[in-house]
Amino acid sequence: MEIRQLKTFKKVAELRSFSKASKELNYGQSTVTDHIKLLENEIGAPLFNRLGKTITITSVGEELYEYVIELLETHNKIKNISANNKMLNGQIKIGASESIIVYRLQNILFKFKELYPNVNISLISDNCSKLKEKLYSGEVDLIITLEPKINSRDLITTVINSQELVFISNIEKNIDNIHENNKEQIENECIIFTDRDCAIRAYLKNYLYNKDINIKNSLEFSSMEAIKQCVVSNLGISLLPKICVETLITDKKIKIIDTDEEIKFLVQLSYHKNKWISPIIESFINILIEQII
Repeated sequence: MEIRQLKTFKKVAELRSFSKASKELNYGQSTVTDHIKLLENEIGAPLFNRLGKTITITSVGEELYEYVIELLETHNKIKNISANNKMLNGQIKIGASESIIVYRLQNILFKFKELYPNVNISLISDNCSKLKEKLYSGEVDLIITLEPKINSRDLITTVINSQELVFISNIEKNIDNIHENNKEQIENECIIFTDRDCAIRAYLKNYLYNKDINIKNSLEFSSMEAIKQCVVSNLGISLLPKICVETLITDKKIKIIDTDEEIKFLVQLSYHKNKWISPIIESFINILIEQII
């Protein structure tokens, strides 16, 4: 039984797919199949029920999964042992919102790599909801999100700072504010949303609902860059972090639509309460807080 086989099992169990696991692990599908078969032979019981293209985890597999999470956590601790604390090595897996990665993390990652060149950084971008799922499954060590205040008993969360969100439109669009008084005008516009699990989308829908503004026409994109270009092309209006659109505002390609109140989301750092905070993770957290506040 090898660590790589256990890692393969963990990925298949989480994705419920041999093919998806092979892509994420950069293995051939036959390698993934071999890893699972070797584990099943050693344990003496099937780990998955194979029903055509669909697989489900068996009770033995579920029991093994719990042990594998603990074992891989311990393995990670061992990998992070260094004879010289000034020369940390190992890996840190970070999940972050797209806007955080593009507009806030680059200088922090550069500084971290300067101080700890032997540490391998794995960076995953996703929406806040899916990042939390990856945190619970152990796919990432910590997450940095832009959303309303996180309230979870299982997560240790630190508010780092806040970011303003703004409504934006093409510079030539004749919309000055988002208000009940111009309800019909807004309802005739296409509302450009982020993807379904994004906190900004949920906030935007609720905001318009509270203004008694009905959504009659909409577009949806997972990429903020795509949303920005649609607004520039006068395809509709949207709500995005101000930091993401400042250059377009300066270049007079888009404009901010006024609102009755300032809209702010929190930049938050979270990790699971049972997560072992290695020297690598602790160092990254310290640099993050120092640089971003």
